[in-house]
Amino acid sequence: MAAAWGTVISTATGAGATILGILVGTMAGRRNEARQWSRDRTIAAYERFLQSFGAVEIGLRHAYWEERVPQGIDWEEWNAALVSVSLVADSGTGMAALELSEAIGEFSTFPFGQPKDLEKLRQIHQRLDSAQRNFVQAARRSLHAADKQQVPWRLGGPPPWSEIMEIHQRDQDTGHVIP
Repeated sequence: MAAAWGTVISTATGAGATILGILVGTMAGRRNEARQWSRDRTIAAYERFLQSFGAVEIGLRHAYWEERVPQGIDWEEWNAALVSVSLVADSGTGMAALELSEAIGEFSTFPFGQPKDLEKLRQIHQRLDSAQRNFVQAARRSLHAADKQQVPWRLGGPPPWSEIMEIHQRDQDTGHVIP
């Protein structure tokens, strides 16, 4: 009879350990799956925000160069992209998104339809450029905790100031607006 109890205890211990292993594995798997889902949503929100920024910035820039009131800018998409970022961003990335949003807000209140003021344009361009780079860096830090390096390049966003001046010069030389 003692051997039978030994077998029962041994079997029960093995079954208990197996069940415990399954529960721990399931919990760990769900946690990893939730982390991956959250990371994917964060990346999608950051991408949407940067795409919307590019579209709004280009629309405002074209209106400024053409000396007309901005039309066709999708402000609803811009605000939806801001909300998406606010749902997933850490505090550093959220503050960088706010900085970029404020720069866009400043540009959107320029006196469109009037002659160009290159000094004002230079100031807003620098703010847009800096804010866009700050957002990208903050987003990268939030997504890649181990990768704290600044990237040595900037893609997208406002063109370099040298291109702005070149466009302005061509506009002055030809009398045509080149968007």
